[in-house]
Amino acid sequence: MGLFSRFKKSTPTTDDDVRADDELTDDDELDAQDTDTEAADRADDDADVDDAETDAADSDDDLDEEEALLEKSAPFDRSEKGPFDISEEYPDHDRLDLGALKVPVVDGMQVRLDTDDDSQRVLAVTLIHDGGGIQLQAFATPRSEGLWNTVRGQLAESVTKQGGESTELHTSLGKELAIEVPAKTESGRPGNRAMRFAGIDGPRWFVRAVFSGKAVTDDEVRAELSALFRGVVVDRGEEAMAPRELIALTAPQVDQDETEEKDEDELNPFERGPEITEVR
Repeated sequence: MGLFSRFKKSTPTTDDDVRADDELTDDDELDAQDTDTEAADRADDDADVDDAETDAADSDDDLDEEEALLEKSAPFDRSEKGPFDISEEYPDHDRLDLGALKVPVVDGMQVRLDTDDDSQRVLAVTLIHDGGGIQLQAFATPRSEGLWNTVRGQLAESVTKQGGESTELHTSLGKELAIEVPAKTESGRPGNRAMRFAGIDGPRWFVRAVFSGKAVTDDEVRAELSALFRGVVVDRGEEAMAPRELIALTAPQVDQDETEEKDEDELNPFERGPEITEVR
């Protein structure tokens, strides 16, 4: 029963209506008819009350579901183990400053900035280590609301529409979504592509992570990249932003002299590579 369902109550029979019936002329029959009418009215009233109570219960359930979707979703120890807000205390670590995200770096790690072709805005950063990758994006949220519960449901629905499968997991990062979607292999044959999505809500921000490559199948690689995710510091800024608005990153300044001295065959960690396609 919907929140705005209309209830129609039958009009009770009046004494004049009963007396107008040629078949009912005996006083005892009239009294019996009045009694039956009153009982029917009471039954209708009781039914309406039950329907109203059911409708109110359904409305409360709908509100509870909406409130649950808007709750922040994050590990219980987020403020202690990250990702951190810039206003919180966080451990010292070598971090690459990308403006809104300060990303931990380790030896052997590659950093790829994913940019928009038209505006050249940096939309995401991908950390690649030991054959696995994690793509990070930051979004604005209200102070008292989160995004991950809603986004996770939308992702699962999108995967189903594409003919894929999704499974919700409970990990050290909170609730994750493991997915498999149809994709073509390098040889052009039909196959599947596996990814894992994680999301963490913080103060006025939400960071989404997409694990790919060995980070999906190798627990050790995934643990290393998850630790980098937990070490991120988020600097959302104080400017007003619409909920769900992407917080663009800032490309770091690379010393030109040092770049020219590098061997041509050496990988530039800031060079844009093939982007990880999002599931929408």
